[in-house]
Amino acid sequence: MAISGDAQMPSADAASSFMLRYGQFEAAHKQQLESSGLPKHLWQVLYKKLSSEILDIGDYAVLSSVGDSENHAAYMTEHKLCLSQDKLDALSNVFLIDHAWTTTLDQALSQIDSAPGLLERMETLTGIFEPHEKMPIMPNTESLDAANEVNVPVVVAQTGVSEERARELLTKTGGDIIEAIIAASKDPGEDQGKKNSFEDQIIKQLGGGSSGGSGGDGSADKPKEWRTRKYTCSQYALDSGSDKLDGIDISIPVGSGISPRDVKCVFLRRHLEVSVGGNKVLEGDLHADIETDEATWTVENGVVMVSLVKKTGDYWPVALVGETHINPFVHNKHVMRVYGELWKYFQGYDFLAQNADQSVVKRTNWYIQDEVGLSIGHSDSPNVRCMPFLYLDARGQMMPFSIMWPIKSLSKGDALTRDFCPVWLADVEQRKGYLQSIFAGPKQFALDAFERMREEWVQTAKNAARASLASLPVPKTQIQRVFVEGATDETAKSIQEAGLKLVDKAEEADIVFDEDVGQTHADKQSNLHPLNSMFASTENTLMAFQKVVGMQSWLRPGYHLRTQINEFIGAAMMNSNSWWLLTNDQAIPNVKQQKIITNNWTTAVRHADVGYTTAINCTPSAVSPDQLCLAEKMVLLTPDNGLYVWDKDTWIYAYPIEQRDGKPEPYQVMADERQVQETAFVESFSAHFGADAFAGFARATEHVVAEVIRLMLGIGSSNGKDFGLFSFRFAFSKNDAAGGV
Repeated sequence: MAISGDAQMPSADAASSFMLRYGQFEAAHKQQLESSGLPKHLWQVLYKKLSSEILDIGDYAVLSSVGDSENHAAYMTEHKLCLSQDKLDALSNVFLIDHAWTTTLDQALSQIDSAPGLLERMETLTGIFEPHEKMPIMPNTESLDAANEVNVPVVVAQTGVSEERARELLTKTGGDIIEAIIAASKDPGEDQGKKNSFEDQIIKQLGGGSSGGSGGDGSADKPKEWRTRKYTCSQYALDSGSDKLDGIDISIPVGSGISPRDVKCVFLRRHLEVSVGGNKVLEGDLHADIETDEATWTVENGVVMVSLVKKTGDYWPVALVGETHINPFVHNKHVMRVYGELWKYFQGYDFLAQNADQSVVKRTNWYIQDEVGLSIGHSDSPNVRCMPFLYLDARGQMMPFSIMWPIKSLSKGDALTRDFCPVWLADVEQRKGYLQSIFAGPKQFALDAFERMREEWVQTAKNAARASLASLPVPKTQIQRVFVEGATDETAKSIQEAGLKLVDKAEEADIVFDEDVGQTHADKQSNLHPLNSMFASTENTLMAFQKVVGMQSWLRPGYHLRTQINEFIGAAMMNSNSWWLLTNDQAIPNVKQQKIITNNWTTAVRHADVGYTTAINCTPSAVSPDQLCLAEKMVLLTPDNGLYVWDKDTWIYAYPIEQRDGKPEPYQVMADERQVQETAFVESFSAHFGADAFAGFARATEHVVAEVIRLMLGIGSSNGKDFGLFSFRFAFSKNDAAGGV
């Protein structure tokens, strides 16, 4: 066995059993082990630690504060991880680092706002905290006067009344600070409109509606529902015909996978305690007495619902003494700000997932290491290496870790450092840009890089050849019959709409669409035009067009996320309202690649870690803000001198765009496209921009396609035999200067 350490030598049977289990581990994880770069003599050490969950880095290193004289820009936190032993030889050991949080792009915001304790932990990490709207302190005590004295300054600050008047109102309302504030706003001597406005503002801030309702105890004027960091509350009448608010529900998110046997609730006359899996998730004194025999709870969809019956039907301004209410709008803004800041800490890895329709899609998990992993600093000459590792345990469960091992010998007190740049990023200048997505610093170099590229594009555009439909001769090759291997009903419909005939046999066709055409139908013209392979990916197309056409009004700016990081950051900084469509050109047969849309340049750069190679500037549709609409033109290049024929129709596709607070969600996986009926779309388009707007748009796109075809043929030529099929997609965006689209 190759395991080192102080453990006693195992028996022959134990050793045999271990080697059997290790062999299974190696077979299941061999691709990961090899791609990680972990030396093979450490594979067994890694398995032993993974199978027993041995996180022993604390036996070798300690956390220390980063000194004032040290380079704080090389650390993500205020701490560094330093060797505590006398020596640690290169390639002598491997360590596990736990992950504080693992998520996906489409689940992250929901999790950070609902998973118990997660938001608080991420706030501590980022240093971004939410301004609280602290509810009044109403201790469960016989000393009401003492409680009132605590709240007198609050009433004075909110209303401007004297301390004596504030004390009087608190005594009159039984210590109910909200009631006291509202009562103060009704004091004579003020404009009634201002009073009502002030009262409405108080109610609104607490999550309720406008004041002015009716109710014997004034409860109609007060919010019946509110939210705190840990739970939401709703009070109501148990009898629909009653005015008494004798019921109150407390909903506590506890995470998925929780069953009733994991939950324990303790109900006392004026106290509540809720535990999940042995951990207390909620405990505190209730605002008033409850009927303990009638208290119930349920758990469903990761939420524990506690239902209480009040001793009396009085209004409760709080459920638990001292709770903090949050303004949902302000809170959502805060969560978004924290999440945006977290992208400097996120690291990612890909995995394949199967959808409900059995299709396979490539997804990305994003994770944040625990405080130990985040204390490893950056260095261009690192002494450790750190990689993500997915461990499939004996129960078939996937457990994510990071694995770290020394690649240089360390001495006591040495700070552990890694290279945060991906292994494929060697260019010194581009490394500087990539590190800006993790360690904040001056970014003038990125703005300078963008300006240089922009000047190059402008010059290239001046020299680019122009073309129009009128300047292109009519193609000699005529197409009437088409054969498509495995044609679907949608394909047949498209061919028919293009004025062509779909035939059943390749021998009867003028052109054949078949991957094996070179072997089975070598005598037929096919769709294997040389330009097809040259423009097969977004990455290749982007780079080719930058070199040939530069900056054009019809061409969306795009950047290569491996070689143009600085230029991309500069472009994003120049227009902070820009949105970016991220594409992944690492094609896997029969595997769908997700597209990402974001307005955060840090997010875009970090996606380069997991194979996303291009960032294309885009905007939600000018027609509808909740979707990205694209108009598609299909172009068929013929073999004779690169001339072409095409379908005159325009196909319209729409991608739904998720909304948050009336604006596009800034971090989202784009949903599948859907085809939109051209007639309905043109009607909507014309209603926004005039009856002739779409016709003008269609003419403009035809000239753009003609120009692009001429440019493409300047890059590569026809082989005199085969056709090329290309799809041109145009996005709609407002032209504020021209008042159109």
